[in-house]
Amino acid sequence: MSAIIVDVSSVTQIAALWPWLLAAVPLVYMLWNWLGPNGLHEVPTVGTTIPLLAYWSGLRYINNARETLLTGYAQYAHTPGLFKVAMTDQWLVIVAGPKQLEELRRMSDDEVSNYGGVDELLSARFILGADVVKNPYHMPLVHAKLTRNLGDFHGDMKDEMWSAFDDHIGMPDEWKSFPALKTVMSVVSRTSNRVFVGLPLCRDPEFLDIATAVTLDIAQSRFVINLFPPVMKPLIAKFVNKVPSRLRKAYAKVGPMVEARRRRAEECKANKEEWDEKPNDFLMWLVDEAVEHGYTNESTVLYLLIMEFVALHTAAMSFTHALFYLASDSSLVAPLRTEVEAVLAEESGDLGSRTAVRKLRYIDSFLRESQRINGTNATTVWRKTLKTISFSSGVTIPPGVFLSAASTATHLDEHHHSNPAVFDPWRFVSGDLHARSFVSTTPDFIAFGQGRHACPGRHFAAYEMKLMLAYIVLYYDVKMRPGAEGVGVRPKNKWIGNSIIPDPTADVLFRKRVKA
Repeated sequence: MSAIIVDVSSVTQIAALWPWLLAAVPLVYMLWNWLGPNGLHEVPTVGTTIPLLAYWSGLRYINNARETLLTGYAQYAHTPGLFKVAMTDQWLVIVAGPKQLEELRRMSDDEVSNYGGVDELLSARFILGADVVKNPYHMPLVHAKLTRNLGDFHGDMKDEMWSAFDDHIGMPDEWKSFPALKTVMSVVSRTSNRVFVGLPLCRDPEFLDIATAVTLDIAQSRFVINLFPPVMKPLIAKFVNKVPSRLRKAYAKVGPMVEARRRRAEECKANKEEWDEKPNDFLMWLVDEAVEHGYTNESTVLYLLIMEFVALHTAAMSFTHALFYLASDSSLVAPLRTEVEAVLAEESGDLGSRTAVRKLRYIDSFLRESQRINGTNATTVWRKTLKTISFSSGVTIPPGVFLSAASTATHLDEHHHSNPAVFDPWRFVSGDLHARSFVSTTPDFIAFGQGRHACPGRHFAAYEMKLMLAYIVLYYDVKMRPGAEGVGVRPKNKWIGNSIIPDPTADVLFRKRVKA
């Protein structure tokens, strides 16, 4: 769900403005770590538990998370199935191994909190407000409205995506270079917002700038806030949190529409009449919730921005990871093109229909395999303990502890996948429509989480990404810019803590498909 793109200058600014705070961090952390009721002595540690050195380990974790998590998984995945790593703000307990992961999946919501885990991950209560953590009412709307009625939006999404590709890439006759992540984000933003806010706002450059910028705002704020122990976070947030300012800009843009829709919705409710041609988009669903429960218009716009954060950056980064594979190996395009063209013939040229997208099994496998190796986060299934919990290995975890599962290490476990470090795009191809698909959650594939709290928006994101990949292989040739050896190579990922970011500086070359 969540990854970060960080402007490290934010950290420098804080250091310059508040040197006494930075100087106090190790001392505060040491005292909190010794005196705080963490009770994690039973959980083995990757690194040291000496408080001052543990804080240094937390700083190193920002650059060495991959190695730390793989080391812990190799040592402790089977016995006891848990280990802990130091972050700069707290201990993170990693659940490793299928048995312990299944035990965590079965724990009730009064034992471990999904929203509490996300709060710890994002410092949400400091950035978005405590009300968002207590009442994330946008999430049931994803389940009840977006996922269950996704078929209603297929045509609109395809129309918007085709238009976005035309506007942002066009059909160049010669090779033309585009910044990969930025271009993908532009297409994802347009396509997603066709469902979130509808026409014409989904094509408004000012609104789209706000929608994509809030992702960076939350990521940067979260990064800086999580450098500090819990007792210091509220104060730090006052100086680094950019979301309130972004919310004001968003309200100036979207507020009049929200107010008008709410007035009409309240009139219809009061008069018990139907609203002819009522908009059907996520913003309208948020307005309906506001009318029903008395939420403010500002709250409606805030929750819209949260949806932008949740949906845009994860889909854009996941797809960019996959695009890098496609552009760095020209042999991969032929099977995908053959499949897309066959499905087009079967579906009378309608690539965007639900049945057409379901038939794209090679594309589905390609995206699942890319997500298996990369993903957007090295940990998933974020939880916070609400009471003492116990695992079958005999380890107990007290309340107030941040838990997560080791997704990258799980996906690279040779017990789950043969040659796990090798990108095998057809690994999950099956002739059975009911076989594992991109959105399936299994013990060996936890990119979208597990159990009843698995990412509810994964069906929306999967449809969007499958359609994007189908469009690209059908209409474009793509390649990486040649490197020093004269051939294009896949750019290395950028790791910042648990976050796995496709190289934001890398370009991909596009040209109109040259048919043999």
